[in-house]
Amino acid sequence: MYEKYYGLKGNPFAMTPDPQCYFMSESHREAFAGLSYGIANRRGFMTLVGEVGTGKTTLLNAILSSLERSTVTILVRHTTVDREELLRIILHNLYTAHGPRQTDNKRKQDSGSISPDSRIARLSRVELINEFYAFVTGEFMAYQPPPLLVIDEAQNLSVDVLEEVRLLTNLEDPKTKMLQLILAGQPELEEKLLRTDLRQLRQRIAVSARLEPLSMAETSEYIAYRLERAGCPKKDLFTKPAVEAIWSASKGSPRTINVLCDHALVTAFAMGMKEVEGPAAREAVNDVMCLRLREPPIRKPGPYLVNHFDSPRDASRDDEELPPSETRGGHVG
Repeated sequence: MYEKYYGLKGNPFAMTPDPQCYFMSESHREAFAGLSYGIANRRGFMTLVGEVGTGKTTLLNAILSSLERSTVTILVRHTTVDREELLRIILHNLYTAHGPRQTDNKRKQDSGSISPDSRIARLSRVELINEFYAFVTGEFMAYQPPPLLVIDEAQNLSVDVLEEVRLLTNLEDPKTKMLQLILAGQPELEEKLLRTDLRQLRQRIAVSARLEPLSMAETSEYIAYRLERAGCPKKDLFTKPAVEAIWSASKGSPRTINVLCDHALVTAFAMGMKEVEGPAAREAVNDVMCLRLREPPIRKPGPYLVNHFDSPRDASRDDEELPPSETRGGHVG
């Protein structure tokens, strides 16, 4: 709607986690450097924590796109699963990218007639673990660095599944880790890792990265960066009052900033503005935040005693005759 009007080549505030549009704030830069260092130096177990909408998934995509083409990566995004389901998801990703592991002639003959998912479904938990270990220690031994398992939304993993993950990371030889892992999630992940029964897993964490909300200055830079990536010819399309309104309402969350900026551009376009001014941004904030906060009204009855049964008609008449503070169902002080 507004791209042509403002000379844009595309939507500058799309909600997809595109690594090509990844903005490096101070905390994002530190997290990227820390995790990249951990992968390159085979530190094994790493965590990435950030509030909702701070850009964890986009950062993970940026890291994965920066790795060598030979690096084997296993990305798990669905985490409301049990131990066996997690193992099946991991093997499914391996099979999809690299084909079923073939250990003998019979399997080579059967691989064409049995789908990988059907094979995975027949395996017990012990067989799933053995199959995964065989992949890592056999077929992938020639890859440098070791395979990287990335689990997004890890705060949803149960304690049992986290323990299963820890056991998977036991795979190592005397000199190096044979499997690397990144657990990414919301702050609830940190709280879960503080449990006493997860202390063994917590002690294995070699790199801990954390994403913080954007500051006011970073928000201004972020908006300008996204507009530049979309080919905007005007560097200060958003005025300072507009940026301040968006930052204040979003609390520095990149995802919310995207939503508010997109609405502000629509509003400014509809008002015929050549740039996004404060009133357009504040109107967008009101529209978006009211939409998010609006909930269906719920009528909660107050405490009262029922000593007789009124007919619906009588009860209605009684409520009309009494002042609001004395109506039946009102709060009794």
